[in-house]
Amino acid sequence: MMLRIWPLLAFLFNPLALCNNSDTSNDPFADDPFKNEASQINNNHDHKSRIELKGYYQHNNLRTDHPFNPGEELFSDKVKLVSLDAQLESDWQNQWKTRGRIYLRYLDEGHKDATKSTLLEGIAQWQSKDRNLIIELGRSKPQWSNGYNYDIANMLQPQRSLPYIDQDNPLQSKGWDMVSGQYFNGPWSFSAYLVASENPYVDTNSEAVLRLGYQDNDSFSLLLNKIEGQNLSFGATYSSLLTDSITFRTEWTRHSYRQMISSLKIKQQSNYQRLVLGSTYTADSGWSLTGEYFYNEHGANKQEWENVTADAAASAERLRQNQSTDPATDYKNTYTGLNLMSQGWVRERYFSFMFMSIESEDLWQLRLSSQYSLDDSSSLYRLELHKSFNDNFSARLQWQVFNGCDLCEYGLSPSNNDVRLTGSWLF
Repeated sequence: MMLRIWPLLAFLFNPLALCNNSDTSNDPFADDPFKNEASQINNNHDHKSRIELKGYYQHNNLRTDHPFNPGEELFSDKVKLVSLDAQLESDWQNQWKTRGRIYLRYLDEGHKDATKSTLLEGIAQWQSKDRNLIIELGRSKPQWSNGYNYDIANMLQPQRSLPYIDQDNPLQSKGWDMVSGQYFNGPWSFSAYLVASENPYVDTNSEAVLRLGYQDNDSFSLLLNKIEGQNLSFGATYSSLLTDSITFRTEWTRHSYRQMISSLKIKQQSNYQRLVLGSTYTADSGWSLTGEYFYNEHGANKQEWENVTADAAASAERLRQNQSTDPATDYKNTYTGLNLMSQGWVRERYFSFMFMSIESEDLWQLRLSSQYSLDDSSSLYRLELHKSFNDNFSARLQWQVFNGCDLCEYGLSPSNNDVRLTGSWLF
């Protein structure tokens, strides 16, 4: 498609001037260190660059007898990664801007090595002199959700691997090829997007989104998503500062198609809804507590879950014991179970909790978080300890524990627990 060529414009017209702009992030756990940065050199021609070199090592404490392992699917007990994440941006006359972001990585998962390069973002942007109209062409990833753990209002990205963004995986920041326009009038905004679709659940080439937004002490937005060959999908967000220390947010979406693998066929509906309710309390001293409830009609109900997991486990066991009379069907059932396990948001009801400390004087910070599947009582616990050594170098120690029965959502993780040590250098 012709639209996919336009992301190259950001590199063809970018002067590639390198300058050091390593602003310290207010949140060392932030998902995207490249978001919302500013650098000005003069009123006629501004430019900046940002480069992040990251590496991590992860050790996995594997389950000795995973129910979906047919004997040939190997789960690695260690993962190593080295990556380079570079963003280049130029601004002319405060009206024209180009921006590009490239991600290069080498990932060693024990049994296979993968080198990958990806253009995450590449756009050409024009804005009016009074900055109330913006036109963009190229690859970008608009964010419409104000989510803590569940970002259902990001209509173009219906799923992700876990119910929160892993900040070590910039591939989740990869945008879509699109043309878009945004108009602002005081607290109001109106946006339109025509997108080259990469929807994994619907066979389509294009989709469009319209968004009406209001941004003030109370903020809300309404979204319409039209996919070629499908009925309209809808979304809405609302957030409010209830007191000086308590915020509230909610998001809702409704789709005419199901965002789940096709083997889940018992639940047949004319629409599938999602709802998020969340609140954060921030103490005067700076630490915060966040709670969030997530209802997901796209997920597997009790009967669907039991059918898929029981078939996958039984098939894997027959293959391990060399007792299969129909290996093709047994492999299909096993890998259907593995694919279901890898999707995330596969059940109907969740609750999440997060505690974040204030950054200490010597730049330490702690985050404790958990996710619960209310359908089967399985859970994920995560501890993250972050240390900033200076404006350019930081490190993070992360420990995850997966609890639940063998055929429960979080109990199906190949790891009982894992430990990751990450180092990040910003240039």
